[in-house]
Amino acid sequence: KQWYQRRVRGKIKKAMYEDISKTIKSNLSKSDRRNLDLLSEKGASSFLTCLPLEKLHFKLNQQEFQDAISVRYNLPVVGEMRPERCMCSPNESNTIEHALTCKKGGYVALRHNIIRDYIAAEMESVCYNTQLEPHLLPTGDRVLPEGTIVEEGARLDISTRGFWSKMDRAFFDVRVFNTQALSNTTKEIPETFVTHEKEKKDHYLHRVLEVEEGIFTPLVMSTTGGVGQEFSAVIKHLVELISRKTGNSYADGIR
Repeated sequence: KQWYQRRVRGKIKKAMYEDISKTIKSNLSKSDRRNLDLLSEKGASSFLTCLPLEKLHFKLNQQEFQDAISVRYNLPVVGEMRPERCMCSPNESNTIEHALTCKKGGYVALRHNIIRDYIAAEMESVCYNTQLEPHLLPTGDRVLPEGTIVEEGARLDISTRGFWSKMDRAFFDVRVFNTQALSNTTKEIPETFVTHEKEKKDHYLHRVLEVEEGIFTPLVMSTTGGVGQEFSAVIKHLVELISRKTGNSYADGIR
């Protein structure tokens, strides 16, 4: 009886929050509603609630924390050391939108590599023969669907054995996209993730299936912290593998 009462109270509370959320959104502009939806994604608030562990680079100084808040709420970049113009061009304002797409300084590559390296390190602890940026086998005379990358020397971000099943080789490729970019703001948030996942699959899925005889999964994440459905499935399965090996509970690992 008590568990049933708690369940009912939980549903009532959830309905109240949804009503409040609808009321707030109705008074916001379209861009502010989208930003609120982005902040409400699962994982988008993790950096505010996780422990500031230095060994995992979760410890932020004052300027880094201010920058993270600015990115989260799409606010102007603040700080005495922050120039008004980007170094890539004297005509380019140093806005959040530009900072998340500008190639100057290597930060776009850095955010990608951090996700790649972290996932690979966790996979290495529970899988076999984990590799970073493995070269794909030549396609030879195979005719693959249009859009497939067939050039020799093509690489994916991660490969490993024993992830989805005992001996199958699994390949993964990371993409971290800017939610505020013009190409993404025209779509609904779930559709944006699906679009980026499809682009990755169009490029690599058939080559991995038919040439590598492996499994391909795109790991798509947004700059606000949300993840695509396929990345979410990988995270859940990875946590399950780690919990089996370490004996720690799945609930503690997935939080």
